[in-house]
Parts: sequence; structure tokens; C-alpha cells
Amino acid sequence: MMFLLYQQYKDHHMQEKPRKAIINALLTVIKVEQLSRSFLRLHFSCDKPLMVNPRWICPHLKLLFADPLTGEITFPQLDENNKIMVSDRIRQLARSYSIRGYDESTNQLIIDFAIHSQGLATVWAQKAKIGDQVGIVGTAGKLEFDNQFLVLMGDISAVPSICYTLENLPSSQTALAFIEVNHKTDIVDLPINKNVKVQWFVKDLNAPNQLVDAVMNINFSDQDNILFWGGMERSLAQQLRHSIKDKYPNLEPNAIQITSYWREGFAEGEFKHRD
Repeated sequence: MMFLLYQQYKDHHMQEKPRKAIINALLTVIKVEQLSRSFLRLHFSCDKPLMVNPRWICPHLKLLFADPLTGEITFPQLDENNKIMVSDRIRQLARSYSIRGYDESTNQLIIDFAIHSQGLATVWAQKAKIGDQVGIVGTAGKLEFDNQFLVLMGDISAVPSICYTLENLPSSQTALAFIEVNHKTDIVDLPINKNVKVQWFVKDLNAPNQLVDAVMNINFSDQDNILFWGGMERSLAQQLRHSIKDKYPNLEPNAIQITSYWREGFAEGEFKHRD
């Protein structure tokens, strides 16, 4: 069974068509940092130039890990329509991650890995040392800055993506972010920006809806060009998506872009990211 690793995104409401960049390259670990109890940061060099559009909102990439049976990294190929087609086996070894930083002058990339007790990517990251390698299939960004009023929402899994976007925010953009983390040490010290306001929440079992409540307690009805972006666990994504649609029934569909970054008890590929 073959599948498309990347879907061609189409959005006529954006100023420019979203892009993707397929490179099939190798990333080599050059530095490892323990950021907090929840995150491990890996710095990589890449053996091919990367395409990371500075206008992308919350860009991501696709990593490809070595087959544990052979120790080899097998890249997918492009078909006659220039689309990536891969086998189910390669799909099992591929993982999506947010871009945390990219330096075009040195072709170096930063990825923050959430720390878990199990899982292909997190286990690899926790064992990674300088010189280790992982494949990168390509980079992608569905959305671009277009002077929207950005409302960025996420749990711990979206911290790298939201922080990258806020740090690269054009001067003409205004953004409001709501981020729920696991521990106080996960809170990121972001650059001061008069156009940005960030509300951090530490996960609290006694307040399971604190993120949703914070978003819904603010009235955005006066914003004509608004974009709600979110990345989080599936059940939270569904709750937030439905709450926003109920409160703002006249919003255009493309104004709500909330993705299930993960689902409790499921590996990537075993659940839908938008449902």
C-alpha cells in the first residue's frame, strides 16, 4: 500500500501558494542540549541546502530514521508527477517535527524533541551523540504570514513551532499565543515584542480545560483577518476546534487551522491529524 508522504496544500486565501521542499538528505548531530524536563535540543548540519521560507507559519519537516533491522536509511522516491511515494515500511520510520531554528548561512538546523519513555524518535534523540545521523525528506509550510491577527494555541508538543513563529514574526504581524506546558522549566524566555502577547499555563489536573477556557474568554469578533492556529493532542484539538466554530460561526473554514500533533496511545500514522 503506497501513500503520499506529503500532501500538496492548496489555499486560495493565502497571498502566495504554500510550498514544500523535498531534498532527501542526511542530518548529522553536531550538538546536544538538555533544555528542560520535557525537551532535548539537537543541532544538526545538513549535507544538502535546505529550503525554509521565512514567511512560513509554524513550518515542519519530515525525519526518516534508520531501519532497526538493517541500520540503513532508505529514502522515498518521486513519481512521474513529482510526488513522494513510499512503502508502509518507510512510513513507519518517518516522523514529523517542527523546525525550531535554521541558519541558512551555515545550513544548520535545530529540532527540539519532546522526552518520552518510548517512541521511535524520542528514544533515538535521547541516545543521540555527536556524529549520529538521521534522514530528512523535506521541509514544508502550509501557511504564510499575510498580516493576519494570529492566535497561536498549543500544548507541550507545539512549543517549538509556536516559539519559532513568534521569534520570526514580521513587524507587521500581531500575535496572541496560548501555550500549556508540563513543567515551569518548559516556559521559554521569548524576545520582547510589543505586537506579541503570550499566556503560559502549567498543566494542572484540577484545571484540564484551562487552555480552552483562556482562548474562549477573549472576544475576537472585531478581528476581520484572523487566523486560529493550533497544535496539540487530538482530544484537545477537537474540543478547541468545535468551541471556536461554535463561538464564531461566520468564520471562513481556512481561518481555523488546528492540527492533532499527537494522540494518546497512538503512533504517528495511526491517527488522523485533522478530524
